[in-house]
Amino acid sequence: MTTRKGARHGPGQPYARTNGGPWLPGQETSIMVISGSPALHGEVGRVATAAAVGLVIVQSVEQGSGQWENMAAILVGSDVEVRLPGWRGPVVMVGPAEDLERMWLQASVLGADRVAVLPASAQWLANYLTRLREPTAGAVVVGIVGGCGGAGASTLSILFAAGAAAWGFPVLLVDGDQWGGGLDFAMDAGELPGLRWPDLFNASGPINAEQLASALPKAAGISLLAWAGAPADSPGHLDFRATAAIGEVMQAARSSFGLVVIDVGRSPESLAALGVHCDGFVVVVPSRFQAAAAAARLVRDLPPAPVGLLVRGPFRDGVDSQVVAAAVGIPCIGVMPELRGIADVLDDGHLLGLLKRRKVRHLNAGLLDWLEDRGGSGFAPAQPWRASA
Repeated sequence: MTTRKGARHGPGQPYARTNGGPWLPGQETSIMVISGSPALHGEVGRVATAAAVGLVIVQSVEQGSGQWENMAAILVGSDVEVRLPGWRGPVVMVGPAEDLERMWLQASVLGADRVAVLPASAQWLANYLTRLREPTAGAVVVGIVGGCGGAGASTLSILFAAGAAAWGFPVLLVDGDQWGGGLDFAMDAGELPGLRWPDLFNASGPINAEQLASALPKAAGISLLAWAGAPADSPGHLDFRATAAIGEVMQAARSSFGLVVIDVGRSPESLAALGVHCDGFVVVVPSRFQAAAAAARLVRDLPPAPVGLLVRGPFRDGVDSQVVAAAVGIPCIGVMPELRGIADVLDDGHLLGLLKRRKVRHLNAGLLDWLEDRGGSGFAPAQPWRASA
């Protein structure tokens, strides 16, 4: 039987492919919700309005199957048990928190890889539906999370962002770990002028995307939104009072860049404030069973989105990437190579020099392929990373 994690992050793909081509919705972007719950109809209706997509409400598959060809996605309510024969597009389970267990079970049956608890996940769902409406507009946002302390998430965030920038992506690297050492220092960019997180916390209303991009520090072709260098009397932590401002920042970031890489951090505050904006997560875990156990607990608290596991070597006897993935409960999408001399490189602020190593280029190419397979639309058709990895 498929586990809860398997239902959420399992084999179901957001865009099923037929005859080698991608599934595409009709020109008019509408979604369908299958549910008999008036309360759920209202919650989905508010989300659809925010995302500017049309909404078709039906209470059964029989009522809605004749309209499928015009739908961009189907949302299935937790109050119904259905099959979707012939449907090839995205499926999202939706329902209230008290129905969460039932939602996981139904997601397993449908092969859905997205579960949205409403109203808590309303913002994430609105972002997801907006990307269906405008598939070529806006950045792909990926969150990098350490499955345990010292896993290497910050290192991976920098290497991945820099590698993507070298392949021509307009990249924003976001430091979501306020208690970390600072991504700008690791990039030797701590003294560069520009806006930092605390400068943006008092923002109210929409943020101009072009102005945000031009006001951020830039190093090695990467725009950087970090903590260090802010005024001494600025708040030093993410809190829920800043959630609205963070949402405006992330919306502007989607409009300004092709790829946003967030070093999310492991604190509940950063996961709540930034994780909801991620289209997918990469969890970095050392090849140790204790680390895998910690990662399994963290994965349960991630917002609903596809999750891939990156296992960091070296490997001990009897332990490989698939063993670690089985212990965590999510699919392995790659192995983070052992980087010799990494401690000295970090201390010297010369981390970007590691991009010259073939293993690092190969790792970055694999991550871009994974994002593309998850439905990422900000990628150039030529896929230059495949030729140079």
